[in-house]
Amino acid sequence: MKLDEMKPVERSSPVERKTRPASDPTQKMPPRDSQTESEVTQNLEIEAIDIETFHGLTPEDLTPNARIAMMQLMEEIGQLRQELSRNRKRIAYLSNLSDHDELSTALNRRAFLRELGHAQILAREYGALNTLLFVTVRNLKDINEIHGHAIGDGVVEHVAETLVHHTDKANVIGRLGGAEFAVVLVGSNVDKSEEMAVLVGKLLSNQPFIDGDMRIQLEADVAVHALEVDEEADAALAGDDRDHPTV
Repeated sequence: MKLDEMKPVERSSPVERKTRPASDPTQKMPPRDSQTESEVTQNLEIEAIDIETFHGLTPEDLTPNARIAMMQLMEEIGQLRQELSRNRKRIAYLSNLSDHDELSTALNRRAFLRELGHAQILAREYGALNTLLFVTVRNLKDINEIHGHAIGDGVVEHVAETLVHHTDKANVIGRLGGAEFAVVLVGSNVDKSEEMAVLVGKLLSNQPFIDGDMRIQLEADVAVHALEVDEEADAALAGDDRDHPTV
């Protein structure tokens, strides 16, 4: 093809570009990011105080786009904080669940041994004495056979609640299994512990388990074991003091 046969590329003349019809100002424009300009401006004004507290920045330090991005960042930070709070509550709940007895508010055996070990460490550091109470519900087996295990489970919870509400908050209460409970009397000597053993025995005898019209009298033994300062938790639970109840 010859050069003089090539057709020039048609372009819009400047006049044509200037005389194009302008858009109708009354026509509604599509939303930008689902917000109108007035809504964006309003949100920026509302969030201004939050932006000011973010690393000392003021609204004048940021362009409009930067302010929008900052608002989105702060919203994401708020969502992350809420998620972190929910996760912490969940972890605390699971930790509490793993430490407590399945039938009562007392600690399970594993958690009780751990807390007993901690109490012994503190006793060695401060030259204090700890004492163990062993509480055994003698007639729990008969209760299960006569009234069923659902009633027996209620008795277990009743005993745990009685121990929790009538001993010092510093003490540690656990269920070792079956009908047997244990209490660490922190900083208590043998004389005081024997007095507490008598009190616990009377409480359990005088507070029967009640379920509707049913009243079940409890028969409980309470034994005292004075802990040596260097005595390990496992060795303390393996002793035979529980076989010689004080009450």
